[in-house]
Amino acid sequence: MDDFRKKLRELQHGEVNSILDDVLRMTAQSAAEGEAERRTLADRILRLWSEREQQSRRSRLGADEMRRHVHIVFALSDAGSLKVTLSELGKRLENEVLAFNDLFSVGPIGNLDQEEGQRCREQWMNERFPSHRGSSFANRENRIEQMIQTLGSIPESKSVTIWCADNAHDQTGLRFALHLLGDRKGPVRVVNASDACKSFSPYAGDEPPYALGLIPREIYGEIVGRFELLAPMESDERRQYEAEWLELSGQAHTLRFWRNGRIVGVAEEVLDSGITGAVRKLRYEVGEDGFVKAGRVVAEVFEHTNQLVGDSFLSYRMWRLISDGVLEFKGLPGELYQYSVRLR
Repeated sequence: MDDFRKKLRELQHGEVNSILDDVLRMTAQSAAEGEAERRTLADRILRLWSEREQQSRRSRLGADEMRRHVHIVFALSDAGSLKVTLSELGKRLENEVLAFNDLFSVGPIGNLDQEEGQRCREQWMNERFPSHRGSSFANRENRIEQMIQTLGSIPESKSVTIWCADNAHDQTGLRFALHLLGDRKGPVRVVNASDACKSFSPYAGDEPPYALGLIPREIYGEIVGRFELLAPMESDERRQYEAEWLELSGQAHTLRFWRNGRIVGVAEEVLDSGITGAVRKLRYEVGEDGFVKAGRVVAEVFEHTNQLVGDSFLSYRMWRLISDGVLEFKGLPGELYQYSVRLR
């Protein structure tokens, strides 16, 4: 029996499901057509299956009833941080965390609540970011089309809290989420963590972090612990954000920045000079050949732009500069750690 259990643990989830399907099918056949002893055993297996399935269903329903709050974030890493923090605060069981797995500061966003718009965006992303397809298929429940259904099924009895920071990705996602929740009557809160940081001494008079992942853990824990104290959005405010989404989604921009409290569409090549400037600066810190690790270039650009556009977008722009003869590379095309670049 121990050997059986060991082998079972080595199987993948899908393989276990496939074996279970076969066992249940064979059991059902034995219950209907087998000899008396086989029918008795088959009946016991089917009865056990039914009891365990009902028990699991009741357990899931009970857990769902405990979750009085639903949180929406716009990155899987942000979802992980929020879950951990809620657990540390002893509030995990009563809070559900939903996450989009996308980057709303880049790519087309027209008609994103419809299949045509989603297909257009998916094609744009796949053509530019080689890793996008694999990431998207690995997290199907976090894809835009699935999240639209999930947000639409949130019961009115639950409160909704949307988390964001001062960057075009979160702020675009915030407006999209409020558009999807437009018919909702229940309370909706918005926590702008960048604004919330301003009440903590390290940021008095200084620029707060522009992304959730940059907020120190202690401060983030304080912000999460206070979310229920925040007043829900007024209907007029919600309508304003929804109108801003419609305006944004009607624009043809495929790159968005956060500037002076607004989402601004910019040209795709706007960061090219920052990339070449970073290569020029860093070449003095490397060997005689002047090649700079692509990852270091990306980190340098992020440090000076404070815009959340993602590694993949900057890598895409580097390869455009390579294609245009502005940069040259050595190494393997792919992940940022696999290749280096220098000015021609």
